[in-house]
Formats: sequence, C-alpha cells, structure tokens
Amino acid sequence: MLKPTRARRSALLLGAVATSATALVATTLGLPAQAAAPAAQAPAATATAKAGPLVKVKDRGDRAERALANATAAMTPAKTGSHRDATLALRRLWKLRDALSPADQAAADKLVARPDEPNVIETATLSIHYNAAELGYSINDAVNVLNTVSETYADSGYKRPLPDGNLGGNSKTDIYLTNLQPGLYGYCTTDQKRFKGRSRGVWSYCAIDADFAGFPRTPLENLQVTAAHEYFHATQFAYSFYMDDWFLEASAAWVEDEVYPSINDNLQYLADSPITKPRRSIDKFGGVFQYGVWNYLRYLTEHYPARTGALPDLILKAIKAQDTTKGANRAVNSLQAINKALKKAGKTTMAEQFALYSAATRSPAQTFAEGAALGYPAKPLRGGIALGPAKKKKAFSTKLDHLTSDTYQFVPSGTAADSTLKVKIKMGRKPTGSRAVAVIYNPAGLIIDVKALKVNGKGVAKKKLAFGAGAVGAVEITLVNASLRMKGCNPLSKSPYTCGGRPVDQNVKAVLRAKAS
Repeated sequence: MLKPTRARRSALLLGAVATSATALVATTLGLPAQAAAPAAQAPAATATAKAGPLVKVKDRGDRAERALANATAAMTPAKTGSHRDATLALRRLWKLRDALSPADQAAADKLVARPDEPNVIETATLSIHYNAAELGYSINDAVNVLNTVSETYADSGYKRPLPDGNLGGNSKTDIYLTNLQPGLYGYCTTDQKRFKGRSRGVWSYCAIDADFAGFPRTPLENLQVTAAHEYFHATQFAYSFYMDDWFLEASAAWVEDEVYPSINDNLQYLADSPITKPRRSIDKFGGVFQYGVWNYLRYLTEHYPARTGALPDLILKAIKAQDTTKGANRAVNSLQAINKALKKAGKTTMAEQFALYSAATRSPAQTFAEGAALGYPAKPLRGGIALGPAKKKKAFSTKLDHLTSDTYQFVPSGTAADSTLKVKIKMGRKPTGSRAVAVIYNPAGLIIDVKALKVNGKGVAKKKLAFGAGAVGAVEITLVNASLRMKGCNPLSKSPYTCGGRPVDQNVKAVLRAKAS
C-alpha cells in the first residue's frame, strides 16, 4: 500500500491545540506555525436537497452531432496538450449515441474501439496490453505503476472498476499501452452498450500513451500521473457515469498529487483556477479551469485530513454520496455530495469552507502547506484603498455569481494605535449563499487574525476590526456567494454547471462600506 509523505501532513496538526476563537478560525485557514517560516509581504493589489426534476432536452440530435465532433477533436489534438479532454468527451458521446444517424453511430463506435496490442501481462486485477517495441518506459515499470495506483485506490476504500465480462480476454480491467495521437496522454471510457437495470455505473477500459514523446517530464513521470488520473476515472465510473464533469476532473487532478506527490504535474493548472479566476464559478466546466479546481479539494483535505488507507477520505465520502448503482434517485449532485461529506467530517458546510478558501487564496504561501515551496499564485484583489484621517471611508459594490468571490483591501494610513475599521456589508439574503471573511495582516504581511463574519438572514454583516497603523498592515474583506442551489437538472443538457442545471443565485449584488475611526 502506497503511503505518500509530504510536509503538509504534519502542518495540519499545528492548530490542534489552539486556545482561542481567533486561533481556531485562523487554523481553519491553514496558517503554518513554523517559527522559521520566511516573512511574507501583505498580498499586493492585482488587477440542498435533491437536484430536482429532470428537464426535457431539446435538439438532442444536434447535441449528439456536436458531441461526436468534440470527441473526434479530443482524440486527435492539434498539439501536445497539458490536459486530458478525451475521457469526458467520449463519455458525453456515449450518452447521446442513440440520437446519431447509423453512419455517425459507426463513427462513434470506431472512436471507442479498443486498441489492439500483441502482448498482455496480468496482475490479480488488471490486464495490461502492450507492444514492447513502442514503450518509452519499461513494462516492469508500467506494471508497478498501474498496480500501485489500482491497489492504492482499493486499499483506500474505493470500489474497483466494474468487470467487463470477457472483453480483452477476461473480466479484469484492461489497460492498453498504445501509441495515441500526439498531445493525448490517455483516456478511460466504456464500450458497455447500455446501463444495466437501475444502475448508472459502467465498466471501463483505459488507454495510455506508450512513449509520451514530445511531452514535458520523463516518460515514467507522465505514466505515473496519467495512470493515477485516468484510472481514477475508471473508479469513478464504477459509482456513476453521470457524475458532474467538473468534479470528475477536479478530483482526478487532485488524486494525481496524492499518489505521486513529488511530480507536481497539477501545479500547471493553478494558472487557470479559482485562485486566479475567483469570479468564475468553481463548478463551471470548460477549457482547463476544472483541472485547477483540484486546489479547492486540496484545501478541504488539508483541513479534514482523516484517511482511509493512503488517501484522505473526504473525497471518497463525496463520491459515495454520488453512487448511482442502486438508481440515480439515490444519489445527490457533486456540490451536495461535498457538503454532505463535510458535515460528516467536521460538522461544517461547503458554504463555510468555500468562504474560508476564498480568503485563504489571497495568501497561499501562508495558508497552504506547499504554497510557499511551490510558489502558488495569489488571488487578485477586486479593489483596495488606504484609509485614515485624510480619507476616512470607502464603499465598494459588486455582483457575484454562485461559488465566486471578490476580495477588497484596506490599508491604514496615519491611523492611531487604537483605530478601528468599521465594516458594514449588505449582500443577498443568506439563503442565496452570502458569506464574508475578514483577514488582518501585520505590517510584515503575516496573517494575525481571521474572522468569518456573521451574516444575518437579511444578508447584513457588521464588524469593528483593528486598524492601527503600527500593528496592522492591511485588512482584507472577502465577499462570497457560496450558493449551491441548482434547478432544471439534466445530465444531457448543454449547461456547464453542476447536474447540467441552472444556478439559482447568479449576479447577486453585494455592497461593502468601510470607515476608519
């Protein structure tokens, strides 16, 4: 059983003996307590219930044609890629295949046809198909990697991929090490023709590039992270083939770094992530953004690190909540699943944790175990101003979609030691997801206090915060729309959001007023 080690494992224990409410909240943001940590500057300003009834989908034939075109493009990328689109493109095509013409159905079947390789080597649970002359890594390395990945997931409480009868020679999960088109790391898909009974789980096979020619990193490193990522999809599909797109990719990118923590391949996705694009809903699928959402899952598992086997079990709990093998009506959507897992793990909610995450991303060097060492980017400010005797007050206004945030910075200028910053916030009513977090920095840029502000039912929050120029370097207020509410869910719709639905709480106005006194 793989037992990855990393500095963050011990960093999370540092807040266990916090003795004040302030310390407890600060620990929730993940503040490292190492005395030797380098001083960071204050971040600079830079530009629930079930998902609901299914809605009838119009123009299904057009969507099927588009799915075929997208899957064809994903299987033949134009250049060496830094992400993995084929798995979900093939999944969507499978869902819509019956709406295609006979000729297009034949084209779709060709896309998911299994590779044909001359050699096979067996483990207890895998059939690994390969051609030794094509490999850029040794077959022994491949067997070790694939066995490590599959056993790590099984030992951590996950289901194994479903058996496929005798396809590939037996009922074991088939992995094909084959020459894929340039730019394609690998994919997992199904050639199961239809769902069985009420279950929405399916069997899978995976194809992984044989040599990774032209890719960054070594062939072995690429094999390791690709196997961890793609085989996790095969594992997910054993629970549900209808799991939300964004969650499938975010959790697969997350697990890469749990199994192989020294490669850090998923670090590339932070350039297009909730850290750098806080005004984009974290469950909006498109481009490479969903891969960057692994960072939110990392935040959650750093703060709720209880493990089953080698892996934090918070994500396992969320996946189990989406299990459709006993019928789709027994599962919840991905946002509800994370919320359910958090309630079990720490009597907290996704709304509370998303708000704290949205504040923590302003100073990742202090709030993530690897943030400083790996150079995580910092969340940009939405606005900022210096307040003091010369200019005492300022108001900011914004509008927030669901699961987005804005942060505003107030810097004391000539204020007395006992000065305060009076903050008043008016947001949407609390059921719309309104949350707010205050973070206070000292003049050296280190976080000295964190407060989750109490927002009442009408969406109003008020607070007095320390603002003396000698002790305080900056106060930052993060306004958050943490709504999880969706309507019109349909997994075959063109919606990029959770459950294929429409967010209920979009473009919600928030006004922040601050006064130095």
